[in-house]
Amino acid sequence: MSDKIVIDVLTLDSVQCAACGYMMESIAALPQEIQDAIEYKEWSIKNKEGIGKFIEMQGKVLPTIAIQGDLLFESIIPQYEELIDAMAERAPNPDLAERVKALRDKGFDFDNLEENLARAEAGANTRRVED
Repeated sequence: MSDKIVIDVLTLDSVQCAACGYMMESIAALPQEIQDAIEYKEWSIKNKEGIGKFIEMQGKVLPTIAIQGDLLFESIIPQYEELIDAMAERAPNPDLAERVKALRDKGFDFDNLEENLARAEAGANTRRVED
């Protein structure tokens, strides 16, 4: 049994698509206590791996946040409380669900956003044209 909540963010490209960037920011700006309880990855459809994940998850629109394999926030950037509630509902074990629920009133941590996005490798999986 996993001890982390798995979040997949299906995007066009979080660097060039504003909505996709905001979607990644909504995950990257979660407080450190939540960061410790989740594993997340951006899946850009600008590469084979991202296209494969989009098809595997039966994505319909971009950007989309999936939690534990459930497509939840399709083209809708979630409020902090909505995101926390969705994670708690899908946590792989009751202890983790309670830990996440306890942080419902904490709010996004925008002070460390750049660091969080770098750790999330936002935009790193986008196909780039070499000079």
